[in-house]
Amino acid sequence: MTALVVKNFKAAEGKFEALGNFFKAVLDDTRSFDGCVKVDVYADELAATYTLVEEWETFSAHDNYVSWRTDKGDLDKTGDLVDGGIDNGLAVYEWGTKTDY
Repeated sequence: MTALVVKNFKAAEGKFEALGNFFKAVLDDTRSFDGCVKVDVYADELAATYTLVEEWETFSAHDNYVSWRTDKGDLDKTGDLVDGGIDNGLAVYEWGTKTDY
């Protein structure tokens, strides 16, 4: 069964387009990362948010991905793009594993 992770990024003032460009630059790597099933991106310009709906083979695979992104410094690159920095402008939800019923 797959694991669902939803991430909501609130863009900093005037950085909505730049945050979108960041996602365009990095999401091919995400989608090809071991354990990633798919990533869909939803943009809401009025709310200045991007929501990533990610499906992973396991939560452990997602954890490995986050560690890889952190080690590469990619999360640091979003600091001025996300309202309040990555620690305050990102909400992550792990919704559980997909069932057959």
